[in-house]
Amino acid sequence: MKNNIIKIASLFLIFTTILSCTSFVEDMNVDPDNLVDADARNIFQGVLLADQFFQTSSNTRDMMIWLNQANGENRQYVALNNWNASTASTFDDSWNNAYVNCITQAKIAISKADQELNPRLKGATQVIEAHCIGTVTSLWGDVPYSELDITGKNLTPKYDAQATVYNSVQLLLDNAITNLQSTKGKGIPSDKDIYYAGNASKWITLAYSLKAKYYLHVKDYTKARTNALLGINNADDDLKAIFSNSYLQSFNPFYSFLVYDRDDYMSGDSYAARLLDPSAPLYRGNAKTDESARYAFTYNEEYFSPYGLNIYGGDYGGTNGKFGSDSAMPMVTYGEMLLIIAEVDARTSFAAGLTSYNNYRALLNTGYSIGIDNAGYDTETFNYSAYAAGDFAAGGIENPSPSITNQNALLREIFQERYIYFMGNYESYNDFGRSNNLAGIQLKAGIPGTPQRFLYPQVEINANPNTPNPIPTIVTKTPVH
Repeated sequence: MKNNIIKIASLFLIFTTILSCTSFVEDMNVDPDNLVDADARNIFQGVLLADQFFQTSSNTRDMMIWLNQANGENRQYVALNNWNASTASTFDDSWNNAYVNCITQAKIAISKADQELNPRLKGATQVIEAHCIGTVTSLWGDVPYSELDITGKNLTPKYDAQATVYNSVQLLLDNAITNLQSTKGKGIPSDKDIYYAGNASKWITLAYSLKAKYYLHVKDYTKARTNALLGINNADDDLKAIFSNSYLQSFNPFYSFLVYDRDDYMSGDSYAARLLDPSAPLYRGNAKTDESARYAFTYNEEYFSPYGLNIYGGDYGGTNGKFGSDSAMPMVTYGEMLLIIAEVDARTSFAAGLTSYNNYRALLNTGYSIGIDNAGYDTETFNYSAYAAGDFAAGGIENPSPSITNQNALLREIFQERYIYFMGNYESYNDFGRSNNLAGIQLKAGIPGTPQRFLYPQVEINANPNTPNPIPTIVTKTPVH
């Protein structure tokens, strides 16, 4: 009996040891740091960050150089001064950031928000998807959208016509507004919403702002104005890309490139700098306009003389310039809404346009958009007094010889203001194309054609046989423009 008890105990010990070892090693091939799934709220924040880094990607620097807001000074950046020298691979990273990191992840988050019965979170994510794909089609023209497949089963989606994509964006934003008005579900997580802390009402005004922006792109001016009136209506609600002071983590991408990565590649030596410089012959100031503060906020001589880009900020020191390490970059703003209204009004009536443009200038005269706190820059002066009708008459301060009509002079002033206001934002590139350079921007001399679009990226040409063929050149207008 004693031997039997010993045998049974021994077998039990062996059996429990095997079970214990099996339990210990059963998850040995599972990496706890390699997440295979996430809920909508966590994906949502990643989508916000992906969109802002797409909107401020390296191609915004290329665009600034082409539009003569900056200059390439060294190595490959010298070649970038000629937009025709751009190669398809230059646009690989921006394309992937938009489609892989932002749009695809947004669609996944939207699907999960549906499963979680959270329409407001779905709506906010739809707004960001619209912002991203709207920018994509404005830059590339016809692009894949309707056949995008988050399951990975369709790796060669068809290209939708640019006008069709813009229409899809409007429908997406309409649906987003409906979802954001819902009272069901948990809502937008305030701890993940880096822009509006979960405030659905602010997301709704952003949605209307994007509707105004994209109606303007397709020249539906009536709807652009209607939606701009419903859009962002105060500086605090401006959508800005938010940055901080950690290299390779949270730096403003402009600062990272200009200071840490390639500090001698890109200067501010440009037509735009001379428009803002009170000492330059091209200075756009006059008795009613003082650009001293905006010039100092945007340009200085820290790296290049006479014009470098202002990189002062939290990491470098000094009062934050436009391109500082932790300087927020405007993406969709109150100022933009006022400029849309002014442009639309000026297209139909000089008097109405002048009134609306003066409304914008009144905002600018508070220091708005000059300095990161909308209060001007250091002790530099600024002035944006109201214009009078006579200023745009033949021989007026905004219509010198050779004169044009007062209405065209006003539109030229509005587009020149947009050229300055949207520096570092893709909207200035879109303006150039859709208006046929109504601002009268002086591009770099001796280069054939004018920049109109981005090239389809090499990664897409290699992988998707539906990429348009022949591939449009950079000086070919997009269908809508």
